[in-house]
Amino acid sequence: MSYDPKDFEKAWSDVQDMMVRLYGKLKDKSRAQVIREMADVDMDVLIQKEFGIGGELEKIAAGYISELKAIEAFAPVEESVLQALIKMDLDVFRGKIRDASSIIRKQVIEAVVGDLTETEFRNILTREGFQPHQAEAMVNDSLRQFSRNVTSEMAAQMPIDTLWVWLGPIDDRTSDECLDLISAGPMTRAEFDSLLPGAFTQGTHYNCRHEPRRFTEKAQFRGKRADKQITENVQS
Repeated sequence: MSYDPKDFEKAWSDVQDMMVRLYGKLKDKSRAQVIREMADVDMDVLIQKEFGIGGELEKIAAGYISELKAIEAFAPVEESVLQALIKMDLDVFRGKIRDASSIIRKQVIEAVVGDLTETEFRNILTREGFQPHQAEAMVNDSLRQFSRNVTSEMAAQMPIDTLWVWLGPIDDRTSDECLDLISAGPMTRAEFDSLLPGAFTQGTHYNCRHEPRRFTEKAQFRGKRADKQITENVQS
C-alpha cells in the first residue's frame, strides 16, 4: 500500500503540538537561558529524531517502492535511475524540514522575547512557516511526480504511435486542464505535448493528481464524465 500523504500532514501537526508543549516548559526558565539554549539546539535533529519526523520520512521512502509496484511495467527502467529519483525527492523533504526547523527556532526565541502565551505562540506557529496541509501536498505531489517520471522513462522506449490517456480523479477539484486532457481521449506522446506541453511528465499544476497511462482498453477513456464535469464547473 502506497504512503498516504495525510499521514505526513498529521505528523507535522503533531510536531506543532509538541513544540507548543515544549514552549510551555521553556516559559519556566529565564529568557536569557532559553535564548542560549535555543541558539545551541539542533532543531532539525530534535524534530527528526525526538519528534519522529525522521521515522515518517522512512515510511515515505517505503511508499515510493509501493508506488513503483503499482505502476504498469511495460518497459525496463534502470535501477540507478529509480534510485536517483527517490533520493532526489527525499533530499527535498529533508531540506524542507531543515528550513522549517530554522524558522521554528526563530519563532520560539521571538515568542520568549515577546513573552507570548502558549496560545499566542500556537497562533504564530500555525500561521507562519511550513504547515500540515503543505506537508500533505508536498508528499502527494512528489509521489505523483515520481510516477509520471517513471512512466515517462518507459514511454521513451515505446513506438511513437503508442497511445496514452490521462487518468486520475474526476471531481470538483479536477483542474480544467486535466479535464481537457481526459476529454481528449487516447493520444500519442507528440499529441500530448502539442495539447499541453510538459504535462506528460510535470502534470498540469502543483499537486496534480493525474498522470498518463498507456491506453490498453476502452474502459480507460472517461471523456463523457470529464465533459460532464466541465459543464458542471461552468454552471457553478
